[in-house]
Amino acid sequence: MKNQNTKNNIKQTVIDYLVIAIGAFIFSFGIAMFTSPNNIAPGGVSGIGTMLNHLFNIPIGSVIIAVNIPLFIFSFKKFGRSFFKKSLFATFLTSSLIDILPFILEKHYIYSPLLASIFGGVSIGVGVGIIFLRGGTTGGADILAKLIRLKYPHFSLGTLVFIIDAIIVISTLFVYGSIEALLYSTVSFFVTSRAVDAIIFGAARSKMLLIITTQPQEISKRIMNDIQHGVTLIPASGGYTKEEKTILLSVVRPNEVAEINKIVKEIDRSAFTVITESNEVFGYGFQNS
Repeated sequence: MKNQNTKNNIKQTVIDYLVIAIGAFIFSFGIAMFTSPNNIAPGGVSGIGTMLNHLFNIPIGSVIIAVNIPLFIFSFKKFGRSFFKKSLFATFLTSSLIDILPFILEKHYIYSPLLASIFGGVSIGVGVGIIFLRGGTTGGADILAKLIRLKYPHFSLGTLVFIIDAIIVISTLFVYGSIEALLYSTVSFFVTSRAVDAIIFGAARSKMLLIITTQPQEISKRIMNDIQHGVTLIPASGGYTKEEKTILLSVVRPNEVAEINKIVKEIDRSAFTVITESNEVFGYGFQNS
């Protein structure tokens, strides 16, 4: 049984990294083909890299690595080894591809900035969404927002990411000296965020998880520590087996479901999980009533 679990874990890890690699390529393609050649900064560290590339001809990938290294160092002990390794892999791969793809593609789309902002945003959003689904990130705003939230937990993760990205997008007005650059970057930023949502869980704003398990303490502790969401424990028993179990109830954001599923599988492979959409959620960490 132990050997089988080990094989399953190895297989799952290989699949995770292959899917992350696909997401990294799609993400990098959007920047190399559409946004960067048209002076569009779609937010995030890639947006900072795009602007520095315009000003000083510094490779975008090098900027992404330089900015993310200190963030990874600070986040290593906070968010766990698995998150760190996958995010590190995704970040270095995207950084490399962003700098390599321009030489491979040779031609870039420079005919319509509006179309470039739309299709670049879709490509970036799809790539980020795929990486999120496998428990990784492309670094930058996502990690910085999580670190800030450790000190200021009353801010939602989505709000912090939006603020950071908004500051970067607004900076395009001063870097490029053009209101058009700001408007196109805003379009790309909006399309990217919509594409990420669509890839992960459609238009749903939050997810309610019901996890039936015999190891509630271990799972709830990991969810609260790693994902930083509350968990309600509900006593239960099997209707047929009469076995005593516990139902864990937690409402989380769409991009956090994949990581919670992985936590559950690591601790209790026999756990039963039900995931439903929550159209309206009021309370701490979500909307205010």
